[in-house]
Amino acid sequence: MKKFLALVIAITLALSLAACSDGSAAGDNNTGGNNKEANKTGGYVGKSSDEYFMVTFLSGIDYWKYCFEGFEDAAKSIGVTAKYTGQTDTDVAGQVAVLEQVIAQNPKGIAVTAVNSTALADTIDSAIKKGISVVSFDSDSPTSNRSAYLGTGNYAAGQKSAEFLVPLVNNKGKIAVLYTVGAENSESRVQGFEDWCNENAPGISLIKVNNAGDTTVGTDNLAAALQANDDIVGVFCVDGVAGTAGPTAVAESKKDIRVLAFDVDVTVLDKVKSGEIDGTVAQGMYNMGYWSMMMLFTEANGLSAKALPENLDTGVVIVTKENVDEYYPKK
Repeated sequence: MKKFLALVIAITLALSLAACSDGSAAGDNNTGGNNKEANKTGGYVGKSSDEYFMVTFLSGIDYWKYCFEGFEDAAKSIGVTAKYTGQTDTDVAGQVAVLEQVIAQNPKGIAVTAVNSTALADTIDSAIKKGISVVSFDSDSPTSNRSAYLGTGNYAAGQKSAEFLVPLVNNKGKIAVLYTVGAENSESRVQGFEDWCNENAPGISLIKVNNAGDTTVGTDNLAAALQANDDIVGVFCVDGVAGTAGPTAVAESKKDIRVLAFDVDVTVLDKVKSGEIDGTVAQGMYNMGYWSMMMLFTEANGLSAKALPENLDTGVVIVTKENVDEYYPKK
């Protein structure tokens, strides 16, 4: 399933870029059309001196490693240099500062995931004014002038999550949703989950719990919610931090609660495999990174006569006992 999804994404974007092409392998303008090697090979050929950055928040989590793996693989196939950096927590000012430091290095392109949907817009726009190509991935900055957004269709992911979890609690009762309040990706997933419930399971009520982008805070806050609401029957862990914190709090509560996590941290996959939780939501992380690089290179080198596709949904898959082995990282 994972390989099939990757193939679908690859074909979709390849067709999108082909539709934008002006008919030559490397374009005909001053930035891309003079790349004689690219014209000879019919492929994308860059220079190792050209740098492209991936910038994230919560920079230490495994999730970004999957994304950067795709980013770096694409860079190697083209012949350019990929670099990774990020803010260690969810501090907005901290990520702005990191992004400003990257902009000061004047790279060819930046792929950025925004800790807040609006706070990075001015900084992103300042990079574009300097001639730096910018795309966003995973968590968007829709009010900025970024060229494209690549990531999970978060609203649809929230709906798919509700479609899986709600029947497990017989379509009624309280479900706690644990997430990073203010993060565009998490907010969209919660909205999709809530709208699906309102339309299909009006007997469900949601209790919203903030994890503040911190595993310890998330565990403590959900534990408090479980103690205050003895009738919680399900937990939806909306993001990667929640995916670790939520199952921990539920296990400590000793209550029989159905749990759907998010992302494919090995500890979460182990809980799915053991039956401790019901499932987790896998995103197309590698694809986000790979196609972010390809889009940045396309724009930065003038390889398309038209604008990039504005949005690319990299999709989600619900991981259960039946397919969990497919999602463990390769050794």
